[in-house]
Amino acid sequence: MEAEKMKVEVWTDIMCPYCYIGKMHYEKAVQQFEHADEVELEWKAFQLNPDLPDNGAGYPVTEYLMQTAGITEEKMNQMFAGVKQLADDAGVGFNLPNAIAANTHDAHRLIKLAATIGKDSEVLRRLSKTYFEEGKDYSDRELLISIGMDAGLDELTIRSMFDSDDYRYDIKQDIQEMANLGFDTVPTFLMDRRQAIVGSEPVDLFLKVLRKAHNHWKKRTDKEKKMTVTRGKSCTVDGICEI
Repeated sequence: MEAEKMKVEVWTDIMCPYCYIGKMHYEKAVQQFEHADEVELEWKAFQLNPDLPDNGAGYPVTEYLMQTAGITEEKMNQMFAGVKQLADDAGVGFNLPNAIAANTHDAHRLIKLAATIGKDSEVLRRLSKTYFEEGKDYSDRELLISIGMDAGLDELTIRSMFDSDDYRYDIKQDIQEMANLGFDTVPTFLMDRRQAIVGSEPVDLFLKVLRKAHNHWKKRTDKEKKMTVTRGKSCTVDGICEI
């Protein structure tokens, strides 16, 4: 019988730069965590703006931020500068000024499909890189199919999923569940439903919170019912990311 594991749930959206950086920080923390084999990770969907165009019809993120989200050019450049510093610190490329804003629904469906073969983290990483570093339109189904196939999914399986309603309800459920828990920003890392990190935080803080959550989980105590929340930089439901 498989040993019980501590559940870590993460709500994320591809077009959130802090989600990409937060994912990398979390994964580095897990590499240092003494009980990493006792952690079960589940990626959950969130959409910062479900009204964005899909099927490869995205448009420049700079246009989205200034015209749709109402951010001034000065504030946008401040945001880019701050995210670039975080990206540099995390060791990832930065191309956000040339990124494409598009609907993330199909990308989330692909992540759900990839989870059936244990490749959801890999597909999410590739999708995030496509947006954050490569400036590609992640709503383009041919691009999504290519990413899925690179992760080991069958092309016909992916196409059949896109032609169906598969995972649409799951995505709605993820978003509703997040709201029910009282969160409305991404990334949100929820560990054993006791410890939450909202936003991108340094690796050492992720590691500290992981250890605390694991300690509570091991003790199986219900005395501390209140959730502890640590907040870093994140993106809100209106599509605005903190500077």
